Amino acid sequence: MLVPRKKLEIFVEAHAVSPVEGMLAQAGFKGWSVLAGAEGAGAHGAWRHTGVDERGLYLVVAIGSDEASEAALAWLSDYFKSYPGIVAVSDVAVMRAERF
Repeated sequence: MLVPRKKLEIFVEAHAVSPVEGMLAQAGFKGWSVLAGAEGAGAHGAWRHTGVDERGLYLVVAIGSDEASEAALAWLSDYFKSYPGIVAVSDVAVMRAERF
């Protein structure tokens, strides 16, 4: 049986990964994944992580309850006033809902 949840995809710079992970734990997420960005393009043009004196961009993916997502979005809204980042929210359906 599938159960509805929210998926957050949070794009941040390297220095923000640890604070975002701490926030996710406090907001009630049971887990998340952090993926290193290799290249892309955005408002400031194309970029590529070469590994030479760079810290890169990261994608943090978390799936959780509506309540956890709302708490995370409130925190991220304040955080992104001072630091760059983007968040996308999707409605998803998951199996093994007890893990989310």
